[in-house]
Amino acid sequence: MRFKTAIAFSCALAALVGVARAATVDDATQKALTADYALRCTAAFDPSDTNLDAAFSVLAPEFVGVDPKGTQVSRAEVVGQGKQQLKMLHATACDNKIESFTASDPATIVIANTFHLEGELQAPDGKHDLVVTEKSQDTWKNESGKWMASQSKDTQILVKIDGNVVQDLGG
Repeated sequence: MRFKTAIAFSCALAALVGVARAATVDDATQKALTADYALRCTAAFDPSDTNLDAAFSVLAPEFVGVDPKGTQVSRAEVVGQGKQQLKMLHATACDNKIESFTASDPATIVIANTFHLEGELQAPDGKHDLVVTEKSQDTWKNESGKWMASQSKDTQILVKIDGNVVQDLGG
């Protein structure tokens, strides 16, 4: 019986430590960063130049995206490809789920995030159903009072077109 009690206590303690760690990022900062993530879905549903510019404005000039294989892409590549791809998409579902906020120092926060997007992609050969799920660890830096994403490291990317898996990295 003591063993079960010890296991239950250690599980509760681990959960409490996880909550305490997430609580190190104040509510106002969490809300601001959550709003920045919401810009992606706004741009997906309405890829106007204004919405696309707003979605990409949170990327720092030195932003680097890293896929699960370690391949890096610059901010310019992410913005260029992202704008082009979103203009060809009719989104039907979009969701960002922030798993955790971790402050490594007062000016740096790492966010574990899951992004899910569904829609119809207009390609040269016709329309295709698209489903994308991406898990990432995003590093945000406070630069002159504004939080900017400096790195996004994808830990998992799953892309389906017309129900067929065309990319499955890190899964």
